[in-house]
Amino acid sequence: MAEYRDFESRRRERIRKRRRRKKRIRAVIILICIIAAAVILFASLSKCTHNDNGQTSETPSASVEPSLTPVPEYTIPPASEENDLLNVLKDSGQTKRCYLTFDDGPTKNITPQILDTLRKYNVKATFFQTGSNIEKNPDIARRVYEEGHLISGHSYSHDYNKLYDTEESFRSEVEKTHEIINGVTDKEEFKLMRFPGGSYNAGDHASEKQKYKKTLKDMGFYYVDWNTLNGDAEGKKKNAQELLEYLKRNTSLKLNNLVVLMHDASAKQATADALGSIIEYLSGEGYTFHRLDDIEYGVEPSPSPSAMPSSSPNAE
Repeated sequence: MAEYRDFESRRRERIRKRRRRKKRIRAVIILICIIAAAVILFASLSKCTHNDNGQTSETPSASVEPSLTPVPEYTIPPASEENDLLNVLKDSGQTKRCYLTFDDGPTKNITPQILDTLRKYNVKATFFQTGSNIEKNPDIARRVYEEGHLISGHSYSHDYNKLYDTEESFRSEVEKTHEIINGVTDKEEFKLMRFPGGSYNAGDHASEKQKYKKTLKDMGFYYVDWNTLNGDAEGKKKNAQELLEYLKRNTSLKLNNLVVLMHDASAKQATADALGSIIEYLSGEGYTFHRLDDIEYGVEPSPSPSAMPSSSPNAE
C-alpha cells in the first residue's frame, strides 16, 4: 500500500511539473507576441511621422551619371536653314577654336589610346563612329561619351556602294546609326554626321552626295567635312613625326576655326602616337579645343583673311 502511495505521489508531482512547464512556455510565447506587436506598432508610428515630415524611411540609392564637361547650349541656325557645319563655323564670328575629329571607330586598340591622350591634355573632341563598330565595341563607345566627348554618325556600314546606293539606303544608315548612338548615351544626341569620303563634289558617288545633303537637311541633320588633316589616310603610311609635319604643312593658321580630320581605325597607331604633339602644336598657336556641338554663334567676327588649305576629298 505504501508503495502505491509513493508511486501515486510521484505521478502527481510529474503532472504538476508538466503543468508548470506548459504555463512557463505559454507565458514566454505571450511575452514574445506582446514584444512583436509593440515593435510593429512602433515601426508604423515612426513611418507615419516620417511621411508627415515629407521624408522617406529609406535612403534612396544614388544614380551614377557620367562625369561630363558641360557643353554650352548651341544657338546655331537650325539644320533646316543651314546644315553645312563648316559654313556655320565660318559665320559664327568665334576665333581660334579647334575641333579635333576622329573617324571610323570605335576600335579596341586605338580609341582607348586616343582617349588617354585627350584626358591627359583635358581636351574634348568629336568622334564620328560607324554603327557597326559601335555594336562591336559598345563599352568603348560608352567610354567616349562618359569622358565628355561628342559621338556623331559616320554611316552604319562605311560601305560606299551600300550607303550611297539609293536615298532610302542612305537615310536608313543615318537613322540606324543615330539610334545606336542614342542607345549608348541614353539620350537624344546632336544630329550630326560625316559623309564617308567627305561631301565633296568629286570622287566616288559625288553626285549622290550632293543630293543627300538635302536629305540630311530634311532629316534635321548637320554634316561637316574638314579644313585641315594630319594625313593619316593620305598616300603612303606615315609615322607620328610625319603626321605632325603633314598637319603643319596643311594647316592655315589664319583660319579662325580648324576642323581636323584624323582616324581611330585599328591600323592608325601613328595617329595615337602623334596626337599629343598635334595638341601641343595647335595649343601653342593659340587654339582652344572644343566639341562640334560647342559653337558660339553670333560673336562679332575678327578680321581674318579667307584661307582654306588643300585637302583630298577622299581622305578616308
